[in-house]
Amino acid sequence: MKPSLKSWFKDIRILEGGKPVWVYGRLRAHPEYLGPGTYNRLARLFVEEGQAEAAAAQSWQIRDKRFDWGSRTYLMGVLNVTPDSFSDGGQFDTVETALAQAQQLVEAEMDILDIGGQSSRPGARPISVEEECDRLLPIIKAIRATNHDWLREIPISVDTTRAEVARLALEAGADMINDISGGTFEPDIFKVAAGFDAPLILMHLRGTPETMQQMTDYEDLMREIVSFLAGQADRAIAAGVDPKKIAIDPGIGFAKTAAQNITILQELEKLKILNCPILVGTSRKSFIGKIINQPEANARAWGTAATCDCAIAHGADILRVHDGPQMRDVCRMADALWRPLAP
Repeated sequence: MKPSLKSWFKDIRILEGGKPVWVYGRLRAHPEYLGPGTYNRLARLFVEEGQAEAAAAQSWQIRDKRFDWGSRTYLMGVLNVTPDSFSDGGQFDTVETALAQAQQLVEAEMDILDIGGQSSRPGARPISVEEECDRLLPIIKAIRATNHDWLREIPISVDTTRAEVARLALEAGADMINDISGGTFEPDIFKVAAGFDAPLILMHLRGTPETMQQMTDYEDLMREIVSFLAGQADRAIAAGVDPKKIAIDPGIGFAKTAAQNITILQELEKLKILNCPILVGTSRKSFIGKIINQPEANARAWGTAATCDCAIAHGADILRVHDGPQMRDVCRMADALWRPLAP
C-alpha cells in the first residue's frame, strides 16, 4: 500500500459475523491475518458481496412484483387513453373502456401497464397539461380502486414527457415514468423521478413527434443512440435518480427509417454497455407495415411477433406491446430459445 494512502484512515477491518478476519492499520507494517484459512474466507466474502451488489443492480421491486433482469422478458402492455394514437386511438378514451382493456392486459399476464394520454405518433401535436391529466388521472385512480386484485396491484408506467403530469400521475398511483424524450423536453422530470424514487425509462428521440421523421440522418446510428442515452442517464443521476432504476429505449420508429429500425434490432447488444434494462417498442409500427405491406396497424401482429423474437435474441429485457396474449406466447417461446437460464 502506498504510504500516502495510510494517512486516510486509522485502520481497515474486514468482519465476518461481527468478528475481524483481516486488519490493516497505518501503524502496522503488514496486514494482520486472523485465524486459519484467512485467504479463502476473504475471497468468499468479496465474492458474496459482489454477487449481492450485482443482484441488487439487476433487479427492480415494484409493489409485489420483482423484475430480475436477464432471467426472462417482461411485457409492458400499452393502454392509450387518447383519441388519436396511431393504432388504437379512441378505443379506450373513457374510464370504462380503458378499465376493461387494462383488465384484459393484466389477465394476459402483462407485467406493467403503460398508460399514455398524449399521442406520440409521427406528426402528432401536443395537447395541454390539463388535457393530458384529464385523460390519465381518472384511469390510474380507477385501477388502484378496482376490486380486481391483479389489476389493482399491477405496476403502472405513465407515458409522458411532462414533469407536472408525471408528478400528478405518481401521486395518483403510478409507479414509474416512461419519457419518450429521454428527459430533453422537460428536464425537471428527473427531479420528479428522484423525489418519488421512481424507475425512469429514457428513450432516444430527435426533434418532436411533429418533426422527428425529418431528422433521420445519422453518421453512426448505434453510437449516437448510446451516446445520447448515456448523457441523459448521467443528467438523471445528477438530479438524484437512482442509477439502478434507469431503463433505456433506443426509440424504434422515432426519428428512424425502416432500415434504421432493423439495424437497431440487429445490433441491440450495443446498448448493453450502459448496464441498464433495455426496453424495445416495435408493436404495430409503420415500418412493419411497410415491410409486410400491411397498412392496417391492428393487422400487424405477425410482423410484430418477428421483431419481438429478434429483440429478445439480441438482449431486450422489456417489450412494449398492444397484443397481450399473442406476444406473451411469442416471448415465452423466444425466451426458451434464446435465454440459457430460461425454464
